[in-house]
Amino acid sequence: MHQRINMKNSYELKLAKIVKVTTENPITKTLLLKLENQNKFQFLAGQFMMIGLPGFGECAISISSAPQDSLKYFTLTIRAVGELTEKLNSLKVGETVFVRGPFGNGFPEVTKNLILIGGGCGYIPLRSVYEENMNRSDIKMQVFIGCRDEDSLVFTPDYEAMKKKHELNLIMEKPKSKIYGSAKGFVTDLIKSKELLPDALVFLCGPALMYGFVIKELEKKGVILSNIYLSLEKRMHCGVGVCQHCAIGSKYVCKDGPVFSAEYLRSIKYI
Repeated sequence: MHQRINMKNSYELKLAKIVKVTTENPITKTLLLKLENQNKFQFLAGQFMMIGLPGFGECAISISSAPQDSLKYFTLTIRAVGELTEKLNSLKVGETVFVRGPFGNGFPEVTKNLILIGGGCGYIPLRSVYEENMNRSDIKMQVFIGCRDEDSLVFTPDYEAMKKKHELNLIMEKPKSKIYGSAKGFVTDLIKSKELLPDALVFLCGPALMYGFVIKELEKKGVILSNIYLSLEKRMHCGVGVCQHCAIGSKYVCKDGPVFSAEYLRSIKYI
């Protein structure tokens, strides 16, 4: 069952102060943000925020921090791929941004073993899920991350701790060194080569092109479709299903997603 937490007024802009800026890679930074009434803020893993600046507009960014920290702060991890995101990533500690949210459906509650699969920058929303569940002793987790090269990785300081607690698998299409291992290829190659946790939930995020290939390999490994959930990356303008830019079938990614069951996506022939 999907989970949801929404603001009472979806159009209300709130001022958020930048408390910390972390450089993840050459074009990606994580902003640690705090609202004036942060102790009243809550979100679910998989939800997103609209973030903007006067004169630059706003965009949708997945929350990358743990939900249990929501009363203290939240983080948005931003790739500089346009005028707004470049401006956001130039901001310093102490400066402010406008935010709306949280929006959308979160991932379902984790009630059994969990497999996280991130392609490209797709691990960003999955990190929220990982951090929410990383200290649980009643489940096991496998994390699969595939990207182009070392300059595409995010949250690298987390990797050593992740390896000690759970299983972390990294692969790069064009690695420049062996600092993160020697695996070369795509995330589907990792899935083919590993024994997956039995009867596990699978949360997946990445470029749309990878979904069909990944799910095909998962099903070969015996993963049933009803255990697979995807967080879709679509351009979103309003966050509330009004502008219709993010329509998928009869639903909207901003309003009904961004997390969808693989069963629904197959029923509309998206995957």
